Amino acid sequence: MSMQPLPEPILFHPLKHHLGYIKEFVYEGLQMPEQELMKYFRRIGGSQLDLYIGTLSPLQISEEVILYLQAQHVHQAESFNSFLAPIGYRICTLSDNSAWTLRWGVHAKRHVHLHPGRYSPHTLRVKANHLNTAIAVAIAGLKYGQPLSLELLNQARADWLELPPVIGYTSEEGLGKIIALMQQV
Repeated sequence: MSMQPLPEPILFHPLKHHLGYIKEFVYEGLQMPEQELMKYFRRIGGSQLDLYIGTLSPLQISEEVILYLQAQHVHQAESFNSFLAPIGYRICTLSDNSAWTLRWGVHAKRHVHLHPGRYSPHTLRVKANHLNTAIAVAIAGLKYGQPLSLELLNQARADWLELPPVIGYTSEEGLGKIIALMQQV
């Protein structure tokens, strides 16, 4: 993936948490061998997650969080770790009013692990399998030159995600809502 590197000390997984990045990933996914693509899908996992659907880029989010940490004098690892105690996380509100959960990052020089705040403005709570399916069917549609259909969706679920078929979906909730968001320009 050609994501612009985020500044230290930020650790952020945009393929799980950033709709704009995911839309870019769809086009890069067209060039990937299927086995590599399937590795990316596994990284998203199988539970629920929070997806940021706002307009800030991963870099803008990172820069705003760093400014917040500097203002709090907790940019360095030791002071940030103390800042998180005793509950293990803090919430930071950004310029678009989205809330971000700050947790301890376990990677060297990446001690600030970002997650979109649960039920925050510009954030949706989604099932990982729905997100994986929406990404997979978007890539499959472009790769095979086919419009979105239940048949294509179930083919992508079976071939790339090893998930059972779905009987149907609506654009108002769950899987259909995520697919609709992926199709918006």
